[in-house]
Amino acid sequence: MKKENSSEKKGRKLGFIRFTFYTFAILINGIVALCMIIGKTACFISPNDHILPSYLGLAFPYLLLANLVFLLFWIVRRKIYLLIPIIAIVICYSEARRTFSLGHDHKAEGDTISVTSYNVQMFQFFAPKEKNQTLKHIEECGSDIVCIQEFGHSKRKGYLSQEEISNTLSPHYPYCAVYENQLTWNAQIGVAILSKYPIVKKGVIDYESEHNSAVYADIVVKGDTIRVFDCHFESNKLTEEEKAKLRKIKAVSKNDANSVVNSVSTKMSTSYKIRAKQAEIVNNLIKQTKYPIILCGDFNDVPVSYTYHTVVGDRLVDSFEECGSGYGYTYNGKLFHFRIDQIMHSKEGKALQFKIGKDKYSDHYPISCKIVF
Repeated sequence: MKKENSSEKKGRKLGFIRFTFYTFAILINGIVALCMIIGKTACFISPNDHILPSYLGLAFPYLLLANLVFLLFWIVRRKIYLLIPIIAIVICYSEARRTFSLGHDHKAEGDTISVTSYNVQMFQFFAPKEKNQTLKHIEECGSDIVCIQEFGHSKRKGYLSQEEISNTLSPHYPYCAVYENQLTWNAQIGVAILSKYPIVKKGVIDYESEHNSAVYADIVVKGDTIRVFDCHFESNKLTEEEKAKLRKIKAVSKNDANSVVNSVSTKMSTSYKIRAKQAEIVNNLIKQTKYPIILCGDFNDVPVSYTYHTVVGDRLVDSFEECGSGYGYTYNGKLFHFRIDQIMHSKEGKALQFKIGKDKYSDHYPISCKIVF
């Protein structure tokens, strides 16, 4: 029998390493691709039925990026396994477009309505007027309609008062629809629609929540009535301590890590289920509305989610998807960077010049666009 020489042994060893490496890469790519496809189902599977798709929908941007990296890897290696990420991306193409918009500004004839939506984080936690940059931003933005989430004021001395807000904004926005919940520490928080045009009808959207809320207003713009919704869907209620521990999860003890993960998971699961019901209520109101619609809000959920998909339904268009560009995240937390703030409109309209501000006075960026019907 011929004895195997050293070069043949080395070749066999390299062949085994190469086989193991590619097998591992195929397995990981397959798992990532499958997770992304399951994440897509978050759009139509309610978290009240199954919660896993909601979590994978939240991770969709990272799963998409991972598949793109694998695609590049297989192209460089000239392997047929590039079909794995390609198939996953093709299946999830519409969700990928919502996550990374390739939209562009449109040209449209007619009068435009400029709209701003802004979660003001309780006006910098009720900072007084002379220090309040979010209040100043709204005063100077120049939009025809402004939708505010976490609209708040306090009766405590040295904090932003209702009178200061009114004195600042009323000259620019004489019409408003406001709903506020009472907080325990002598303060109120809610949502508000501010308008330069007359409001002929307004109402509160009744859905389950302790601190989150929604309102609508019928606004007459140059003879035509438009219904504007301002929705703040259920928050995940993560504390700053929990966020800090999540950022440093590797540095905390195993017991602390398990405790934080369990606490965060429970809160998020509960919030997903509440948001699903809230979105269904809003969708039913949209179906009943006979006017053109503008809908703004802090969804506390990403575009690949049951909340987003339910609200969009068959009637609305996402302004960012239509004329925004890039990833376009609106939540500027230290750990999470997601697009959870939206401006939408009914299909008879068209969005122009979608912009995301970079003011860091709140934990959300202001968003704005122009809409023509």
